[in-house]
Amino acid sequence: MEGLGVLVRTPGRDGHAAGADGRRAARRLRGRARRGGDACRARVACGHDGRRRLRPGPRGSTPRAPRAGARGGQLLWTGAAGVAAPGEPATDRTAFRVGSITKPMTAVAVLRLVADGRLALDEPVGRWLPDAPAPDATVAHLLTHTAGLPAEPPGPWWERHGGGTWEELVAARPQPLWAPGERFHYSNLGYAVLGRLVEEAHGRAWDAVLRHTVWEPLGMTATGREPSGPHATGYAVHPHADLVLAEPVAEYRALGPAGEVWSTPSDLVRFASWLTGRGPGAADDAVLPLAWRRCTTRPRVVVDEPGAPFAAWGLGVSVHHVPRGDRPPRRLVGHGGSVPGFTAEVRVDVVTGHAVAVCGSSTAGFGDGGFLLDVLDDAASAGAPGRVPASGTGASTGAATRSEDARLTGTWYWGPVPYTVTLDAGRLRLEAAGGGGRATVFARDEHGWLGVEGGYWLGERLRVVEHGGAAALDVGTFHLTRLPYDPRTAVPGGVGPEGWTAPPTA
Repeated sequence: MEGLGVLVRTPGRDGHAAGADGRRAARRLRGRARRGGDACRARVACGHDGRRRLRPGPRGSTPRAPRAGARGGQLLWTGAAGVAAPGEPATDRTAFRVGSITKPMTAVAVLRLVADGRLALDEPVGRWLPDAPAPDATVAHLLTHTAGLPAEPPGPWWERHGGGTWEELVAARPQPLWAPGERFHYSNLGYAVLGRLVEEAHGRAWDAVLRHTVWEPLGMTATGREPSGPHATGYAVHPHADLVLAEPVAEYRALGPAGEVWSTPSDLVRFASWLTGRGPGAADDAVLPLAWRRCTTRPRVVVDEPGAPFAAWGLGVSVHHVPRGDRPPRRLVGHGGSVPGFTAEVRVDVVTGHAVAVCGSSTAGFGDGGFLLDVLDDAASAGAPGRVPASGTGASTGAATRSEDARLTGTWYWGPVPYTVTLDAGRLRLEAAGGGGRATVFARDEHGWLGVEGGYWLGERLRVVEHGGAAALDVGTFHLTRLPYDPRTAVPGGVGPEGWTAPPTA
């Protein structure tokens, strides 16, 4: 059912193509994919040592991951697998919606204005946009998710329902949760403000600015606000049956700069390599001077979330220091993306220059694609054994202490993705089933449930919504149901009349 594209890129020793070394590396990568046997082709992509690293799902419906490599900024190998749309196999030219990977592209357009002296990082955004939420927040605050804004705008789940215009967003009067600079809180709303800033500065739509100042100069020919060529259909994969549900492709309007772009793995790696000063055109300062690109990837804000490893945030990208046992730790910069029907990831090792990009057409995603960097390292070192860091698992909290709240416990689904709600000492814990992912603890106050610990929904509200005799949870505008996309509830964007169907075939 799902199309999946993967591309890996690395700079060479002398800036030229790797030749025989590159071909041998590509063969090793392909060989590792083949050694997965039918499991790799039919159910789950396997890493270089055969361990499963991309999440499995129903038979015939999960992503499969080809591998690829390059040196000297030149592409060695790229590929795709699965079905992009009914009757249409995925290819390396198939475009996917890449969600929040839009954000670093928006950040480049903003930093170009800073580099040109048209605005300053410490300038309050209200000087340009008097009607903006949190007008006292600076450009740097918005770029680093420290403006104090909520994660999402008021209203229905915009990624599936569709976003409003700038005027509608302003009229909804989103209220900051913290003072600017007080703490990190990931905010799609903040990047809507940055996109509006770009539009005001250039006098044209944000995507037109990106097309003429970023995508076209960097040769990202398959990237745009809308797909210009072959593209994948996004699906939700049922967690317990061999069924899929076509996801709507909503128009994001003012929220577009936070997550509306379509692209391919090759274009994403081209962008990420350039951003970190690698690959073709890395020394060309026409799009953004290299000195400013280095500022982009420099850690500025520490992300300290209970139960999660320390991370940091630069001016538009995340920065991770990844321990790897007895191997040298890895320093990664990049971004992930997730919208209904699609997930994507791009990561660059700033020491080796290796880069990977993965795109998939599933709401639930494919897991962590970063292990492909280990595959590339092993290929480059003639098959040295790789070690993949084990992923953590969440721990369940104690039993319910308030009978009237016990009905909220158990399994809920964010689209097709299972989450678990537990109750301990009067506080709710919402986390992805099996641990990992977004996890937040909610406590009661005079207005209901408020996120008090954790990351994504810290400071956000959890509300119970009754509709047609069925209950749903509204968590920071996200819609969680007792059944995957339960049609008895008011699912933002709706559920098509055909409902869940068998996966399409080529």
